[in-house]
Amino acid sequence: MPYLSRVFGLTTFEDKCVVISLAVELDRKYEKLYAFLNDDVTCKDPTIDLAMKLLCATPEEKLSARMSFTPRSNLCRYILKEDESTGAGSALLLKALRLDERIMRFLLNSEQIDDGIRSFTEVFLPVEELTPLLSGQEVQDKIRAFMASNSIIFYFHGPCGTGKKLQVKHYCKYFSLPLLIVDLRVAGGQEQPFKKIIEKVIREAILHQAVLCFDNYQFLFENESSRRNIGELFEALKVFSGLIFLLADSFKKPVEFNNGYYFIDIEFNIPKDFERKRFWEYFSKGHSFWKEIDWGAIAGKFCFTPGQIRNALMTAKNMADWYSGASGQIKIEELYKACYAQVRHNLGDKASRVQSRYGWDDIVLPPEQIKQLQNACNQVKYRHIVYGKWGFEEKLSYGKGLCVLFSGPPGTGKTMSAQVMAKELYLELYKIDLSQVVSKYIGETEKNLQQIFQEAQLSNAILFFDETDALFGKRSEVRDSHDRYANIETAYLLQKIEEYEGVTILATNFIQNIDEAFMRRFNFIIEFPFPDKQYREKIWKSIFPEEAPLSDDIDFEFIASKFEVAGGNIKNIAVSSAFLAADASEPIGMKHIVAAAKYELNKIGKLLLKEDLGEYNNIINI
Repeated sequence: MPYLSRVFGLTTFEDKCVVISLAVELDRKYEKLYAFLNDDVTCKDPTIDLAMKLLCATPEEKLSARMSFTPRSNLCRYILKEDESTGAGSALLLKALRLDERIMRFLLNSEQIDDGIRSFTEVFLPVEELTPLLSGQEVQDKIRAFMASNSIIFYFHGPCGTGKKLQVKHYCKYFSLPLLIVDLRVAGGQEQPFKKIIEKVIREAILHQAVLCFDNYQFLFENESSRRNIGELFEALKVFSGLIFLLADSFKKPVEFNNGYYFIDIEFNIPKDFERKRFWEYFSKGHSFWKEIDWGAIAGKFCFTPGQIRNALMTAKNMADWYSGASGQIKIEELYKACYAQVRHNLGDKASRVQSRYGWDDIVLPPEQIKQLQNACNQVKYRHIVYGKWGFEEKLSYGKGLCVLFSGPPGTGKTMSAQVMAKELYLELYKIDLSQVVSKYIGETEKNLQQIFQEAQLSNAILFFDETDALFGKRSEVRDSHDRYANIETAYLLQKIEEYEGVTILATNFIQNIDEAFMRRFNFIIEFPFPDKQYREKIWKSIFPEEAPLSDDIDFEFIASKFEVAGGNIKNIAVSSAFLAADASEPIGMKHIVAAAKYELNKIGKLLLKEDLGEYNNIINI
């Protein structure tokens, strides 16, 4: 009782009213006593009139006591149950004095919080262990040193999982303060009036002498109905003298509702590469991996919050347990798959996912091009070292992503190389459908590009723009409004490429059509040459799977010499010859390859003459 009286600021009269109300809850014999004193056998609870008769000696004392039963008094607001047995217009003196269920349980030493708020409220006690602050220690130092008052609210805003709640818990642990965390997203959807909910929350915070933390504050801005709750929240908080934290995933501060409060805004951002590396290393403790993981490389590829990092590792562990048993080690493929499971995006609306099946052994290119592709991959692998550890991030305000231009004739390996890079980097590859990007309507192209890059930022994916000549061509002289808007689209694209911190690959068949302003912005420009006889032969020898039955009569040198086609055409010929052989129930041989080559050459406008086949001129009918 003394504690309850102190924390709620009860008067001596109000203290005794609590005792009178508690008596009937402890022993039913008091029901008969109160019925006798009320001179009403049906009125077994103490009433305000009875309390005044028992506790007030003079009319002046009774008049003063009436102030304890106004709706704004702490006794009525937090301690007593609202009397619903009498009508709203009933005389004040007839109202029964009943303890609220939560207060009664508290007096009986129950720590269980109010049933009406338990589903969306968490109590943190300072004795609990916490994840260490691996980033944001400077924020913690500032709020610890700040002299808080009841007119100040700390407002933490930033993406979900950036450690806002953890900062509050560390603050409370440092000062040995209990913490009450309320999820406003759930609280705002309850059937009971929002004002009553907040009053119960405040009562719980007062009972625990706790710091109040309201999470998901942004959900109060969803619609007009929820916005009304904002005013009720701040109105109710005026009576709370403790420390208050507001947490939101995005910055929302309605000035019209916040009169009387001073907000200290602290923005929480996704940690930088080197900070994310620390989180990966910390949360990976206790997990077993198939091979040593370069956490810096993982951190550089995925702009994750600490919460996403923790969830990714838990997901990867579950995958490993499922595929390899309870003691299974996490494989690198499972880890990356778990990372992408944390990403939610709509990139598929404007692009198509490409499965990256090709590796370095599958692609046939000159050594110089292979080296350039590997160097491009290294800029992703080691960005955490260059930008983070070596400090280059502080020197660059933009342009920290990787932009690569592939140029060359169709079928020379541009799409395959994009897949090789994606597989090497364990990143998803999305091919942009230009037909859904370029629009004849003014402003629509920019809108589509914005959506693509915005979703790509969420997905950490490689963007592959194929055959980009129409979109990335030379800027024209302005002759009419369409020329002007076409140039605006080009400038906008330049801006989005520079802002994007992921990987962008552009492919063109005609490099001479690319504007020089674009050329300066590419990290790598890789030329894919039309394969000569030597490289065509390598492609032919690598194109058939090991499982495919090959006849001994295949002359790779001959077909490489006679069929001057690109790698894409060679692939088409190989697949077509396989179907011809399967139809004949034979191994793949020269006659199938030559027949398939004839069809493929016809497609690209080339004529295959009988004399071109030399010793094989009788193998098929031309």
